[in-house]
Amino acid sequence: MSIVRLVKVTLYGPSAEKDAVLDELQALGCVHLNDLGRRAEETRDAGPASADAHTAWRYLEDSPVRRRPLADAGDVDLAAVVREASEIRDRSHALGEEREQLRKAIAERAPWGDFDLPEWAREGATHFWFYVIPLHQLDRMERTSLAWRVVARDHRFAYVVVVAPEPPADMPVAPLALDPRSLSALRARFAEVERELEELDYRRIGLTLYRDLLREWLDEADDRAERERAGRLVAERDEVFAVQGWAPQERAAALRKLARDRGLAITIASPRAHDSPPTLLDNPVALRGGEGMVTFYKTPGYSMWDPSRAVFFGFAIFFGMIFSDAGYGLVLGILLLARWKRLGGSPEGVALRGVLLALVVAAIVYGVLIGSYFGVVPRPGTPLAALHVLDAEDQGLMMLISIGIGAAHLAIANLVNAWGRRRSATAIASVGWVLIILGGFSAGVARSYVAVAALFRPSLAAVALGALLVLVFTSEQPFGLSPKLLVGRLFDGLMGLAELSKAFGDVLSYLRLFALGLAAIKLAEAFNHLAAGAYAYKGVGVLLAILILVVGHTINFAMGIMGGVVHGLRLNVIEFFNWSLHEEGAPFRAFAKKARG
Repeated sequence: MSIVRLVKVTLYGPSAEKDAVLDELQALGCVHLNDLGRRAEETRDAGPASADAHTAWRYLEDSPVRRRPLADAGDVDLAAVVREASEIRDRSHALGEEREQLRKAIAERAPWGDFDLPEWAREGATHFWFYVIPLHQLDRMERTSLAWRVVARDHRFAYVVVVAPEPPADMPVAPLALDPRSLSALRARFAEVERELEELDYRRIGLTLYRDLLREWLDEADDRAERERAGRLVAERDEVFAVQGWAPQERAAALRKLARDRGLAITIASPRAHDSPPTLLDNPVALRGGEGMVTFYKTPGYSMWDPSRAVFFGFAIFFGMIFSDAGYGLVLGILLLARWKRLGGSPEGVALRGVLLALVVAAIVYGVLIGSYFGVVPRPGTPLAALHVLDAEDQGLMMLISIGIGAAHLAIANLVNAWGRRRSATAIASVGWVLIILGGFSAGVARSYVAVAALFRPSLAAVALGALLVLVFTSEQPFGLSPKLLVGRLFDGLMGLAELSKAFGDVLSYLRLFALGLAAIKLAEAFNHLAAGAYAYKGVGVLLAILILVVGHTINFAMGIMGGVVHGLRLNVIEFFNWSLHEEGAPFRAFAKKARG
């Protein structure tokens, strides 16, 4: 369990001390404030920590090239820095779009040559119409009475100019809308845009001097806004104030000291049945990335369990099975190593780094076991071949492993659920589901393999016992012999058994581990075969083979990452959570300072 035990803390004192007490509470940074003032919905001006300022800071922080930040603000006008960074960002975005439009216009204009339209073609009754006509349709132009000429051609198209008052109706294709500027004018403007973008990049790099100062400025502004919000959560009457919140049990001593130093009254109480404490998760730094994956979907209730570690390791295993290639895992590890130091610059980055490291390890280990290195299987007799213990093409074995993982995963979820409900008879129903899931899986294995056929009847007995436990103990109604209670419990039990199809479908959902993993391996092999076929032609065939390998494996690598993330998370937050996490809570938001010092 890694949900931190909380206590409810209430401080009472004279209103004259309110501001000082709130300042010290914010400095302690360990209390999730409750709303006693009933004014949390009031809105106030957020001050300088506006969206524009945060966007400007992020823009400077994301600069590919950054200068060493200043340590002292001096007389720097940070508001002016925000304005300039915002202007650079907006101007760069506009110029970037213009550059793409110019690049397209130049590509369209190039086959026609560098020319300016004559005045009569721009303002007179007769105009130039430009057509890109496929060569096999060019003979249709011979039958027209219009004034036309082919000004250029390539292996596919003829570039035809027609002079006419209106666009001809019998042309094989629609006219091309060329930019009215000449090719030389377009190229000159393109060069101007490139120069201006370069100058803006230099200005952006120059402003990165102030990114740390801007971050501190924003943190201070956010602290002021949070401090104002906290003031609206305080109850005041007759020159006395009260502030209440939830704090970790181990911080109770620090809060008592604050009350003693300030001469305040304090009460500290454990949560009661009617309370709804927020949920504060606490995991080792290396495993903290699991918290983000859990809270992205839902925050577990305070009385529930913290699935962060289970999700962390489960996600890594599922990702590795879907990725299914040690070579791809090694590439992912190299990419992680290149970003390792930068990811360590923030707590969020450190947490993400831990998750990515687990994914790299899982991908490499499973890839070695499955014997896939960029789609290549190691030759017999080599050290890598000795580690190749799983055959990805053995459908029976791989389906058995995938379904077995699913059955174990959901059984763990139900055991956790049973532990959470251990003070209620409904916990026995969760144990029943464990018997149904594992018994059903064992019965399926016994029917498929003669070596364990003797397990078939005991497995069916386990399923029958589990179904009986679900039928009897699913209901939360009290036990009794009255017809109303008996019928009610029977109805609830039957409704519980109706989830048999859900359990069956959820276990089978884990087959995606086998299916996606095999698809990734086969796709890698297909690209290798295509490259080998191209390589046989030598010369240009070698270049084509390299292109196929690079592009093909890049596509497969990207698809493996997307599939591993989407389906790896899905099996945790859909199938696993549906059986183990039934209560959602509110996240713990500490009233704390962001600014340093």
